[in-house]
Amino acid sequence: MVERSLGVAREDRSLAESLPPSTRPVLAATGFLPAVDAAGFQANTGNTALWHGQRRSDGFADGAVGFHVLRSRFDGLLREAVSAAGARVVEGVVRKAALGGEGWRVAVDVRPGATGGAGRIALEAPWALDCTGRAGVLARRGRVAETEAPTLAIVRRYSSADGWDGVDAGHALVESFGVGWAWSVPASRRRRHVAVMLDPELIAVAGRSGDGLDEAFDRRVAETSLIRSVVEQARPDGGAWAVAASMYASSSFASERALFVGDAGSFADPMSSFGVKKALASGWLAAVAVNTALESPALESVAVDFYREREREMYASLRKALAVEVDAVGDGSERGFWRRRAAWLASEDGESLEGWTRDADVLRDEEVQSAFRALRAGTGRLRPGTLRETRAPVVDGNRIRMARALLAPRFPKGVRYLRGVDVLQLARMAAPGIDPGQLYERYVGWADPRGAPRVEMADVLAVVSILVADGALRLEDGPAG
Repeated sequence: MVERSLGVAREDRSLAESLPPSTRPVLAATGFLPAVDAAGFQANTGNTALWHGQRRSDGFADGAVGFHVLRSRFDGLLREAVSAAGARVVEGVVRKAALGGEGWRVAVDVRPGATGGAGRIALEAPWALDCTGRAGVLARRGRVAETEAPTLAIVRRYSSADGWDGVDAGHALVESFGVGWAWSVPASRRRRHVAVMLDPELIAVAGRSGDGLDEAFDRRVAETSLIRSVVEQARPDGGAWAVAASMYASSSFASERALFVGDAGSFADPMSSFGVKKALASGWLAAVAVNTALESPALESVAVDFYREREREMYASLRKALAVEVDAVGDGSERGFWRRRAAWLASEDGESLEGWTRDADVLRDEEVQSAFRALRAGTGRLRPGTLRETRAPVVDGNRIRMARALLAPRFPKGVRYLRGVDVLQLARMAAPGIDPGQLYERYVGWADPRGAPRVEMADVLAVVSILVADGALRLEDGPAG
């Protein structure tokens, strides 16, 4: 592992970022969860939004808790865990990477003062994972950038000895305004980071630091209400700085024996608040794919294709969710910040991502929603429908293997797991007259002895709704008993 910033991370330019509770399974799968739980990060309990004039404050379902982290500290924690697990961490900068007959050969300039001394060294490996973020040492050559709606984030840190009145200490805050939007994430109970997101082509911004940015930041915060209340109760810790925040995606997410991981492969608008989770999930899946290729060479192409499709699906899903939020704001600006974004999201570039279906997208389907409402209302029992099967790749521990999967109109390539639920097994368990609660208990009784992660009733209901909409299960008339 080559790490550029080891030991020299700049906390004065490190962002506070939010990890939702759904990050926990990823951290658990990689073995990092105990260390993150013990680190004392600010609890992430939900979100408060003032969006297009409508305020809402939502905690996570069932009281679930995530993390608000300072990235420099979070990254350092993960780096220490990786090193403790036996990985070799080299402090330096990649100058050249080339693929030869035996694999990758990477030239690295080792940082002065690093263990072993400075100088250029050569590292060799059969596979390369490009985790270089926006720099994209390998990935940048195949990127499709957001050229029609670029975004610049101007960030500033604030402290308040007494905390903040009117703001939940565990909530991230987000607010739209005429020519952009803003967020605030707590780094602790007494420190918050605040950012305004602007289109640099529409708003004149002088430089990437200094008085010009402070002025631009203050001018835009003055257009907000919720975010302004945070700033007015605190004092700034230093000046503002700017960070590129435009969306982009790789055209392939992989090349020969190289996978583009996290922000190297794609970057979603921070409005999604899933950037860190996406990067963690991407790193975990890349490791699984490479392990599969090394242990089972016959499955190399299957593993790479599986990784490529999942990464593209994730970006497409986040982009679609962003389109919903942008549409909610409408065109209230003469300068066209929101209009330009809406047009780009509806463009041919956006349409080219159609067909890469995530479960979150499927759940927004009207037929699925109708089935979900009927199940929640208890208006019907279930019976088996038309069950078709195929073979598809699935993740099994730290490997990818081919397994039986459900073939359905919404999943023409086959699907085995959704929301942590074994879809095919759940469909097979349905019997005439069974109600959703009985099906859930039957599934849990099957899964628990096998050590499968316990699933919630809400997740099973969501999957049953999809199965009903696709005809694999059917709803009988009459109330559920």
